[in-house]
Amino acid sequence: MSLPYSHRFVAAQYPAGSMTVYTVPAGYRAVVRDITVSVTGSGLSTFQLWVPGSPILQLVSLAANAFNHWDGHQVLEAGETLQLITSGGPVLIAVSGYLLTMATG
Repeated sequence: MSLPYSHRFVAAQYPAGSMTVYTVPAGYRAVVRDITVSVTGSGLSTFQLWVPGSPILQLVSLAANAFNHWDGHQVLEAGETLQLITSGGPVLIAVSGYLLTMATG
C-alpha cells in the first residue's frame, strides 16, 4: 500500500460541454478530497462534477468570477472517471486528493 501523499488529479480550464477530465490508472485507487471551481467567463449557468453514478458537486446559476470550494471523501477505483458537465462559459477547476497503489497478490 502506498503512503497517502496528496495528488493533483485536475488543474485546468475547460470550455462549456461534457467531458472526462480524469481516469484512475490501472493498479490505483483515487480518493477525491478537495475541489475548487472558478468561473472564468461572463457567467456559468451550471457546473457538475460526477463520479460513476452520481454528482459529487453541482453548482447552479454561478455569476462571472464566482469561486466555490468542496471538501469531502469520494473513492474511485481503477478505470473509473471524473466527468465534467458545464454550460454557459469556461471554468477553471482543481481536484486533488490521494492516489493509492493497490496491493497485488
